[in-house]
Amino acid sequence: MKRKLSKKSVSEFFSPFKSYTLYFISLFLFLISSCNKEEPIPSYIHLDKITLNTNYSTEGSNSNKILDAWIYIDDQLVGAFEMPCTVPVIYYGNHTLKVLPGIKENGISETRITYPFYYRYEKQVNLTAGQVDTIAPVVTYSSSSDFTWIEDFEGISPSVCDSGTSDTVMKITNVPSEVFGGTGGSGVVNLPLGVYYGVSCNKYVLPKAGAPVFLELDYNCNTEFNVGIIGYASNNLVDVQQIAITLRPTSGWNKVYINLSNEITGALNSVRFGIFFSMIKDPNLSSSQFYVDNIKLIN
Repeated sequence: MKRKLSKKSVSEFFSPFKSYTLYFISLFLFLISSCNKEEPIPSYIHLDKITLNTNYSTEGSNSNKILDAWIYIDDQLVGAFEMPCTVPVIYYGNHTLKVLPGIKENGISETRITYPFYYRYEKQVNLTAGQVDTIAPVVTYSSSSDFTWIEDFEGISPSVCDSGTSDTVMKITNVPSEVFGGTGGSGVVNLPLGVYYGVSCNKYVLPKAGAPVFLELDYNCNTEFNVGIIGYASNNLVDVQQIAITLRPTSGWNKVYINLSNEITGALNSVRFGIFFSMIKDPNLSSSQFYVDNIKLIN
């Protein structure tokens, strides 16, 4: 869909769009080089969001937190932009537009990356000076993504096994007000006292040597809790146990993409891995709790 921009509208489009430093530097240099020339009128690309489609039976939920669009034109990086965004570009006519879905690695704003397990969106566009092309990218998981563990809490019991040292257990709740999205089931840990510790019931072989390994997770909590890895040696004894991230209390459901690559690679003597969840009761609360859903261990 295209709409015509007046000269007055052109300046208005610069205020809402966000980009990383590289794009602003490029734009600044372009303006300097053009100061003695008649400035060209940009064309514009507008994105509201990027939609994720999944095959639920093999890839689980389409839950995502795609925040950024990494935009390329003819394989040249234009920039990375937080959506919704309207991006001015000095391109006209037919071009190949590529959009890579961007996330916050480990939920940190300063580490924004393209997610290695999402396919890019690609389209031929015909750009016109002063006009806005609105695109609605739809992406999928790449065919090379290996879903090592998926837990959507739609079964009878969770695939998280509680430790004998825990003072409570993880259960499945079907209460609409507690469940992610309001339907189905979610995992819940209610901790009136002491500690909780639970580990994925299965142990998994995961790639090392820096290959990407991510844990996707939807969560909701009133007390911080930890997510980490346990590495098992060939004799099945624990080789390493390491917290990967501490998730802070939320005001509702949130999603995080946890990069486990460094933890996995650093566990030199581990041959299989488990994922653990742990929490200590907050003394200021009558009960500490966390909810989890749509767990995906992907490599």
